[in-house]
Amino acid sequence: MKTTVYLDGDLKADLVRASALTGRSQADLVRDGIEQVVAQHLRVRPRMKATATGATVLDRIDELMSGFGQ
Repeated sequence: MKTTVYLDGDLKADLVRASALTGRSQADLVRDGIEQVVAQHLRVRPRMKATATGATVLDRIDELMSGFGQ
């Protein structure tokens, strides 16, 4: 599938240089970058675990931070 991406001059120049240095096509580098960004944004982030009482750290924040900075 074809998609058009607009780049500013500096980014385009960097892409041309990276392509020349790596011997990979500009399209291949762009696809690789998109794969990395998509994977990062779709990665499942761990949730805070509940304590033995079922309360999360955020539920206990006042208790856990008492005396901090005193």
